Amino acid sequence: MNKILAYMMRFFSVVTGLLLGGFLLVHPVNADTEKSRPVEIIVAKTNLVRGPKIFLGDICLIHADSFLKEVLQKIEIGNAPKPGKIKDLRKKRLLSLIQSQQGLPVDALIEIPENIYVKRDSQQVTQEQIRQQVNIFLADFLKDKEYELEWMQIRELDFYPGGELDLSLVSRSNVDEKGNFSVFMDILIDGNKEDSIRISGKVAIYEEILCVARNLAKGEAVFEKDVYFARKRVANLRGDVVRTIQELNGKVLKTNIQKDHYIKASWLEQIPLIQKGDIVSLVARKNNILIVTSGISKEDGYMNKLIRVENIESGKVVRGVVREKTTVEVIY
Repeated sequence: MNKILAYMMRFFSVVTGLLLGGFLLVHPVNADTEKSRPVEIIVAKTNLVRGPKIFLGDICLIHADSFLKEVLQKIEIGNAPKPGKIKDLRKKRLLSLIQSQQGLPVDALIEIPENIYVKRDSQQVTQEQIRQQVNIFLADFLKDKEYELEWMQIRELDFYPGGELDLSLVSRSNVDEKGNFSVFMDILIDGNKEDSIRISGKVAIYEEILCVARNLAKGEAVFEKDVYFARKRVANLRGDVVRTIQELNGKVLKTNIQKDHYIKASWLEQIPLIQKGDIVSLVARKNNILIVTSGISKEDGYMNKLIRVENIESGKVVRGVVREKTTVEVIY
């Protein structure tokens, strides 16, 4: 009987141990009694930062619980160097800064190399990016005119912070009549203005201009068969050049023009409806009475322009307005 009782006691003891072990496995002891994870701060020798400030999390690997790790990562070390530049940090100052943080265990492992280098992330604006923006401006400014970019000049550009780069044209950009241009542009990084630049250069602008197909003499009328369109550089043209056939209608030349030369508007004049010495009808209206007589033109006359006419009957010279090819309306 005693043997049976002893056997049963040993059996219950084993079962109880197993149950307790299972309970502890499912329900671990309080975290305060668990040995905390050791804190490690390992600083890298070379580092790359993006922003204007250097934080501890930018230059080291931190092993710690989530709360302490977040606190340590946000420790501000100092200002970052300019974009593309390198700054060295002092080991002694960095160690002192880390050790002064509240809550840092005294047995924390801190590894800092003798030399620590921090470089600021950077980017540059390329000549091709500038050229693309200049061409966008020129195409919009010159509308449908044909052009060729001959050259452009820009100062040496700095390094800019990393981020989304955008080039924004400024409204005061302009192109003069000789093709010289000035383009002003803002450089934006992540929407923030970092710099303003000016690009100068020269563009060759071309237009289709009317030229004469043969030698033309002063006094000749110019007809469509006498001209052709040619591609000419605008900067090489002088004066008010003729660009359409309509500008030639009813006009004669005031000067000689050699073959293949372009035509200036100032070289043309209207063909007079009435020529000096022509017999014309003088029309006078007064008190609802219409009086018509004949006269002799004293000069060439043009439509709706004043002309002097001698009344044949009275010999008096009067002024009138040319209304038709042979009609002048007397004015009082």
